Formats: sequence, C-alpha cells, structure tokens
Amino acid sequence: MIRHHHDRLRVQGDWPITVAEVKVFLPDAHRLKVDPGTRAGLFVTDEAGEIIGYTVRTMPYSRDVVGYSGPSDVLVVLDEEDLILGISIRHSYDTPSHIEDVQNDYIFMESWNEKDWASVAEITDWGDVGIWGVSGATRTSEAVMESITHRLAVAEGNEGAERKIDFHWRDAVLFVILLLGCLFAFWKKKAFQRFRWIYSVATIGVLGFWLGDLIAQSLLVGWMESRIPWEATPGLVLFVFALFLLPWFTKQPVYCQFICPHGNLQRWTMKWLPAKWVQKMPADGKWLGKWIPFLLLIVVLGVSFLQLDFDLAGIEPFDAYLVKAAGIATISIAVGSLLLSLFFPMVYCRFGCPTGWLLEFVRRRSGKDRFGARDWMGLGLFAVAVVLYLVPLSVWLG
Repeated sequence: MIRHHHDRLRVQGDWPITVAEVKVFLPDAHRLKVDPGTRAGLFVTDEAGEIIGYTVRTMPYSRDVVGYSGPSDVLVVLDEEDLILGISIRHSYDTPSHIEDVQNDYIFMESWNEKDWASVAEITDWGDVGIWGVSGATRTSEAVMESITHRLAVAEGNEGAERKIDFHWRDAVLFVILLLGCLFAFWKKKAFQRFRWIYSVATIGVLGFWLGDLIAQSLLVGWMESRIPWEATPGLVLFVFALFLLPWFTKQPVYCQFICPHGNLQRWTMKWLPAKWVQKMPADGKWLGKWIPFLLLIVVLGVSFLQLDFDLAGIEPFDAYLVKAAGIATISIAVGSLLLSLFFPMVYCRFGCPTGWLLEFVRRRSGKDRFGARDWMGLGLFAVAVVLYLVPLSVWLG
C-alpha cells in the first residue's frame, strides 16, 4: 500500500521545476520552456525571451538509481554551451541527515561545475574526473552521482546507461555476518558457542560502526516508497530478506538475538554493573512499554502516507552508529537506551524497538498459540494504513 500510494503521488502530484530554483544558478532566468526533443528538459529564457541556459531533473528517468533508502531528484542547470553551472538536491528518499551532509559538502556539489553534458554522460569512473563521494554519506552521494550521469546518458542514448547488479566487498561482508549469525543461532555445540562473544563484538564494530547497515524503519519505508535496490545494494537486500524470512521458517529471532549491534551492545552493558543493581520492570511499565513500538509504527505510517517532513531515523537508535551523519534524536535514543539497559536488561529490545516488533510479529509460533494481543495490534496497523491510503492528502493536510 505504501509503494502504490507513492507511485500514485509521483504520477499525479510530482514536483515540477520552478524558475526560483534555476535563478540560484542563472539570476536572469525568467521563464522555463519545455524542450520537445530527446533531452526532455527545459530551456531557460531571460525576460526578453532569449535562451540563456538549460535545466533537467533526474526524476523520473533515474528513479531506479537508489541510494541507502531510495532515489534522489537532482536538479542540473547548464549554460548555453552545455556546461554545468550547478546542481542541487530537490528531494530524496534517503535519510535527511545524509542528504544534508551531501548538500553541505561544497567540494562535492561544485565538482560538477564547468563539465559539459556529453562528458558527464560518458563517465564510468568518477574518481578519474575528480568527483568523490561524501564521507559519512557514501551511498547517498554515490546515488546522486549516478543519478546525474544516468539521466544525461539516457538523453544521449548511451548504452552504458543500463544498470546491472553489482556485487561489492560490502555485500560479501554482510553475507559472512548473516552466515555466522545463523551458525550461532542453530549450531549449539559448546566448542563453537564459546566464540560468540567475539562475534558479538564484531557485529558492533563491523556491522554497526563500519558498515552502518542496520535494519531500521527509515530503510524499510524508503524501500517501500520507491523500490528495492537490487542493483545498488544486492547484499543488503538479501540480508534484510533473510532476516524477515528466518523467524517465519525457523521460529528463531536470529537478527534480534544474535546479529543486531545495538542488541549486542546492550548485552555488554549488562555486565558493567553488579547484578544487585539490576531492577525489575514494574507491571505498569511493562504494559506501557508494549505499546511504544505499536505507537511508533503508527507514526511511521503517518509520516509515509502524509509525506510529512520528519526524519524516521530519529525514532530509533540505529543511525547513531553512523557517527558522522547521526542526528541528535537518534544519538539521544541510542545513549538513553544503553543507560537504561544498565538497570533494566535489554529494555529497548523488549519495550522500545518498532523494527524488532515487526521481526517478532512475523516469527512463526507453535500451533497451540492462539490469536493474541500482538495480532490485534497488527490488524490495527493495517486499519490505520487503509484509512491513510483511502482518504486524500488534502483532507488530512487541509
């Protein structure tokens, strides 16, 4: 439903280029005229009607170029001689903090200037032309780079514009992490299990702080709103698919119990204080805690269906592992949940994680388990999605 809703929005309510956007690079811009040719862009004219430049946007031509969570719509403005005057990110489905990092990196944003249309369309290695990704937002900046080259290449009719599945070293690392997690989950031999602490530390350092590829609502919703990035990040896609399928087929919450860096970090914090300091969660706290993930998922649905300007990464701690790109909200949740876990073991996993709630929701139970509270919550979320899908945006937003 989220995917279809956003497809409908893209067709019926897209964001046309405005003169104000172009004026940033062409101050004399007065009017935009549709180019009926193969480039499918806009001629930029001055007040006298003379053509002074040209502009294109990467959407919808580069819709299949996906960054960490989704595609980005990039504006490219050129002068009369087809030299790029500047670029700007109009909209993106990637994490807002990552987009902000890219936009604020003036070296990256200005590295396109004075390059001509034809040469950009033929780029196969950005390093050869002096364009580099942004540290802390690598996938987002690479998606912006590929969106621009793909868009211009399509207009030039270059065969190189076709995208293919491309496996990288990151994909291999994710496969190894998944394989080891499954081994620790299902192979109970003591000689092997005694190395689990090494694996636990490795997930925190490698999957968390190095790769930053944690399952989060911002990631899942970005994929649903746009498309699943098979070509850009095949390893991450297979990783996420496996972690949703494993609980159903095996009844084991493999990701939450063995792989999740934040869960493993909470387990380590439990060892820092004497056992006598550990507190039991009051009954009222348990009751309230069970509703927190459900309410957060309602927020997720509202943000997605209503197109609200809200960073979903801020409702979970996972983006905090990307230290350079992390926002205050996600860092606060990460630190706060770790401090609470000193006294209430695994408190975030048990009472605060919407992504963990989803993984637990799909976990297959034994045949004797009846329809319970969690199932009613699932139906409630579906009802909320139906209402948000059927009622027009204009009703909700006035």
